[in-house]
Amino acid sequence: MPSWRTHRAIVKAAWPPELPRGELLRGILRGVVEPDIEADLVTRCRKKRCREARAPHHDPPEALVRWYYDLAHFFRARGDMYSAGRALGRALHYLHDGAVKTKKWLLLNVHDDVEAQMDQLASQLPHICNGAKHRRSNNPVEALCHAYALTSALLRQFAADAISPQVGAYYKARGRRKKIYATSAVVVAAVATAVAMPYAALVPAAVGLLAISFWMPRDYVLAMRGGAMCLRPTWGRPAMTC
Repeated sequence: MPSWRTHRAIVKAAWPPELPRGELLRGILRGVVEPDIEADLVTRCRKKRCREARAPHHDPPEALVRWYYDLAHFFRARGDMYSAGRALGRALHYLHDGAVKTKKWLLLNVHDDVEAQMDQLASQLPHICNGAKHRRSNNPVEALCHAYALTSALLRQFAADAISPQVGAYYKARGRRKKIYATSAVVVAAVATAVAMPYAALVPAAVGLLAISFWMPRDYVLAMRGGAMCLRPTWGRPAMTC
């Protein structure tokens, strides 16, 4: 993993003018190193057995990064900019680590060498990326510039995607209506089927209602971003929650 200095240098170099600094930046500079201190846990299942394991840093689950991005919105909507920064920083940590391709020629582990060179080059951001390729790579310049590009894009997206508490409450209500409509549709279909086949509708109806209970409308994610509700991740146990 890149050093803490490199993680923070990437954030500072990529900081967009449309985002305020202050508590948000202070939180990000803390959060961007936190996964090295307190791990996030993901659930892994194999042959019907499930266990919790540390989230991989160089191949992070997309759901983990998305969780922290949504959590950052949740805290911002509630006025806690420092916690919003910590959550966003944790998302950025995984993006930075995921930019490093640890193997060369599929066999040679170049992890330590690549990240040591990235640490030496970090002070040259963003100028070193002018004309340079950026992609997940075992080339230190390409990996560093990829991490920089991902950071810049996520910070700008965070600035543009702000949802107010009022809009969050609207999405929460709309999501609940969708679940009510879906539940009603299953019940009506089950009753209609039961007229002709009294018992044949029981199992499909039970399965449908169970599926609806686990279904999370997209509106709920937007409601969380607006601070109107707190969702619980299904993929594991994050170190930071709402």
